[in-house]
Formats: sequence, structure tokens, C-alpha cells
Amino acid sequence: MVQDIPWFRTSRGPGYPMEKWWTRLKQSYEGRPFHNLDHLYEMLNLFDEYKDKLRDRYATAIAIFFLHAVNDPKATDNAERSARLLREFSSETTFDSENYVANLIVESGKNCTEAHMTEGMFGEDDLHFLLDFDMAFLGSESAKYDVHLANIRKEYAHLSDEDYADQRLKVLKLFMQIPNIFATKELRERFEAKARENIAHEITTLSKR
Repeated sequence: MVQDIPWFRTSRGPGYPMEKWWTRLKQSYEGRPFHNLDHLYEMLNLFDEYKDKLRDRYATAIAIFFLHAVNDPKATDNAERSARLLREFSSETTFDSENYVANLIVESGKNCTEAHMTEGMFGEDDLHFLLDFDMAFLGSESAKYDVHLANIRKEYAHLSDEDYADQRLKVLKLFMQIPNIFATKELRERFEAKARENIAHEITTLSKR
């Protein structure tokens, strides 16, 4: 049933055209190699695990659905465009946390907070959890990580192998240089070590090309 989709669990009653917006969001995510419905549901599974840690779980759930609603691999303003889509959703509903969620989406586009850059520091804000949910795939078991890598490569199919390797290496080396890939205590303890292992292996592989 359509009501079983996690999106509908966020409904607060009358004034929420959830089915219409789920159809629209679903169409946005479908057909993508990586930032697709599988990635969305992986984030939602983590949300379910850690929702008691969130300051505004409802707003964070909405942010998850809109986080990659716009995903153009050639663009640099995906977060801003996703936030605008969130505001369009808000204009059609009685949703009252528009500014908070839009800020979560835009700030997530920076992929870094003070908690990422400071040794021994942990983040506890909704933004920290949102970023960690999004980056959790980095800490996947090796075989699953390889699948993610293949899908990410497909998402950047417009790049030559050489250009992709160059751009990907810049991102990966930045991850290895910052003190913390994960901001929250909970997800850092769970994923940080494996993420660094996966990234180090990927760097070695790409550097051989």
C-alpha cells in the first residue's frame, strides 16, 4: 500500500498532499545509478535507528527526502535547488519548518562542519546526523562499497576515466586529511575505521590508472 512508504509516516494530517509529492520525488530519484531510492532508503534506515538522538526528527526526515531531490552531476548548486523544491512543497502544505529544513539541505551541501575539522570533537545537531546518514555508505563492507563505487562512476559517466579519477582522488584525499569523516559519536564509532580503510584502498586503485 502507498501508505506503507516511509514518506507517508511523516504526514501530520490534513493539508499534506503526500501522495502527489511522493510521486514527484520518486520520479526524481528513479533511474539514477547512485543517489537513487536505494540510497534514500539506506538513509531512512539509519534515521529510524538514531531518531531519538535528533532534536527535530520530523524536520530531519523531510530533509532526508529532499536532500538529493535535485542531483545533476554536472552542477554545483544541487543543494540550493533541492532547498527550493522543499520550499515549493511547503507552499502547498501546512508544513511549518520550512526554513529549518531548507537550511539543513543547503548546509549539507558543504559536506563539512567544525566537528569534522576538530580532533576529538563530536557533533550532536540534526545537521551532523544528516551528513553522517548520507556518508554512511563510505563505511560499507568491502563488497558493497565496490558496488557503490561502480554506481558512482556511472553517475559521472559524462567524465572521461582520467578526469573522473583526478576529481575523485581530490575528494578522497580530502577525506583522509580531515580529522573526522563522521561528525557524530555514534556513527563515527560505527563507520569511521572502515570508511578510512575503503577510501585508502580506492585511492591506491585510482592512483594506478
